[in-house]
Amino acid sequence: MKRTARLISQTACEGIEEALGWTDAWQVRHGANWLVTRDGDNIAVLRLGDAGTPQGSAPVLFPDPTGDLRGYATPALDADYVVVCGDRDLAAIDADGTRRWTYSHEPWSADDGSGRGACAFTADGKHVIAVVPGPLDESGSYAGDLCVALDSSTGSTVAQQALTASSAIYEIRQPLSGPDVLLLSAGQGQDDAMSYAVSLSNAILQILPAGAEDEPVTGVDASGRSVLKTERGGAWTTLYSVTESLEFSARGRVHVQELAGEDSEERIVGRPGFIDDQTVIVAVAEEEWAEEARHFVVDARSLQISAELEYPFPVGSDPIALGDGTWITASGDEVRRWSIDTPNR
Repeated sequence: MKRTARLISQTACEGIEEALGWTDAWQVRHGANWLVTRDGDNIAVLRLGDAGTPQGSAPVLFPDPTGDLRGYATPALDADYVVVCGDRDLAAIDADGTRRWTYSHEPWSADDGSGRGACAFTADGKHVIAVVPGPLDESGSYAGDLCVALDSSTGSTVAQQALTASSAIYEIRQPLSGPDVLLLSAGQGQDDAMSYAVSLSNAILQILPAGAEDEPVTGVDASGRSVLKTERGGAWTTLYSVTESLEFSARGRVHVQELAGEDSEERIVGRPGFIDDQTVIVAVAEEEWAEEARHFVVDARSLQISAELEYPFPVGSDPIALGDGTWITASGDEVRRWSIDTPNR
């Protein structure tokens, strides 16, 4: 069965197609969806509007303290400042370039390391949770990267805990309206990945494994109680239920062969995610960032395939589900927002 994708809105967002290859380009923060791109030497932050409203307001620009490194930037509430993970520090930056605070750490680039941090505000905005390089132990070995909780007004350390991942590239997901939990994915090389559920309470960090290894988190529903994780090779996407105590249990899985056919050489690409609490969008293509891809909608409760999407013109391989009944695609400097039209056969 086919379903038609209906174009709702279109807006310019300079550099968005290139930006989507980075871990901080699309973020759920403060109950909204945000796009983060680079505009010359600046970080450009755009808050997407609600479904049915304009795509977003004009981007807010912040000087990029990381230069060519391109760190991970995340916006504060109302985008009055950003926190940026660089090679040697975290910095809270105002639009005029003023540093509110700096948190220094060992460089990710030490000994040709390839790690890159990530950061996010807690729901109340009082703390920033980030990943930085950890210390060497007494024997000179490396125990793992470090998750830190900082006071968002001063940058001072509130809590910290070592992770089992080392020199990884990190990405953070949050629910639109669910519990104050960060879902942290750590990519180690091309094949290994770990995922964690991170929460902060009474100055204590709780960090628990989030489902199976080698499945980074690609989507979380608005309630925070359903999570999608996709095997790094693109063989399958798994649906997990999450309890209040942050225990993960698999309840469904869709394999690429079910979507593309048993003889296909395609793989699941991009970030499968929740269009709404009933519908998930999944893309398949021959490789990540392929020019041609097929998009499917599947049931959000079982991952049973519902339909393949038809578009009025070609779109990108990485659809971003916004959780409000819509999703976006990017082409060049244009962001397009879509919804599902009535079924057709």
